Formats: sequence, C-alpha cells, structure tokens
Amino acid sequence: MEWLSCGGRCRENKTMDSSAVLGTVLGVFIGGTYAWMQIRALRRHEDRMRRDGKSPSVAGMVPGSVMRVTMLLTALVLVQVGSQKLGWNVNLVWLMVSLAVAYSIPFFWRLKDVASRNK
Repeated sequence: MEWLSCGGRCRENKTMDSSAVLGTVLGVFIGGTYAWMQIRALRRHEDRMRRDGKSPSVAGMVPGSVMRVTMLLTALVLVQVGSQKLGWNVNLVWLMVSLAVAYSIPFFWRLKDVASRNK
C-alpha cells in the first residue's frame, strides 16, 4: 500500500502485499465455511419442521447456532494467535472485510429466496 502515499504516481508496488492476500484468502475461507454451515443448518431445520408439520421457529436453531458461532470465533482467534506466534503475516482488516463479504453474499441470496417464496 506504499504506492498510495505517492498519490498513485509511483509505478512500483501496485499489487496487493502478501499480508493482504493471506488475509483475504483466510477471510473468504472462514466466511464461506461459516455461511455454508449456517445455510445447511437452516435447510435441515426447515425440512425437519416441514416433516413434523410445524412452522420453522428460531428457538429450535439456537443451540446449533451457538456452536457455529463458537467455531467461527475459534477460527478467528486461531488466525490472530497464528499471525502473532507463528510469524504469519496476516492483514486483519482484509481478513474481516473478506469474511463479511463471503458470509453476506450467500446469506442475502438465501434471504432473497425465502422472501420470494413468501410472496
């Protein structure tokens, strides 16, 4: 990101540094895995409720979601500890941004499907 300090006139270092790339890759992996687990659990819960003839409830998903959030936070702590103890060069800002994007895209896609089904 040194090229930004010269007002964009510099020719060298216009590529992302390795810490940003590693942060982006880890963020997409963690966020995508978390979104996949959430959507899979939502589908299973909806299918179970349909089989039982009940309407889906939020209370039935809470125990599983606590475990998934715990797994997400554990992964983030491992990345943080790994970046400090093992000498990984991870840009945590890129990690969080890519995690949010990787999680929100499938989530909003699923939300759109649910909203269109209810119309």
